[in-house]
Amino acid sequence: EPAAVIARGEAAHGRVLGARVLTDGGTEVGTVLDLVVEAGISGRVVGFRIAARQSLESGSKRRRRKVYVPRGETLAVSGQALVIPADATRFVADDLAGFAAQVEAFRLRDTADRTEPTP
Repeated sequence: EPAAVIARGEAAHGRVLGARVLTDGGTEVGTVLDLVVEAGISGRVVGFRIAARQSLESGSKRRRRKVYVPRGETLAVSGQALVIPADATRFVADDLAGFAAQVEAFRLRDTADRTEPTP
């Protein structure tokens, strides 16, 4: 959604908490609750804890739930929206223990996609 991306001066100084989460296909999947930072010296953001919208949830549609989604390599952030790869929504986890495995699976998938030969 082009209106979700705003000028740098309006970007809320890098704040992402509370921003809408959109896929690169334009589907709104939730709202950012927190960042997940990789332990160790890298301090790299590897994902986000979000309040999931029904479009992302499997199973019960009665309540919003909090889930973890991987960051992915392509990322756009403004003070109003965070854009993640649509494929990242296939690697959702309900807790941090499960999220570590999902991040690794997402990274492996991303690496495999880049190394496949083109016909």
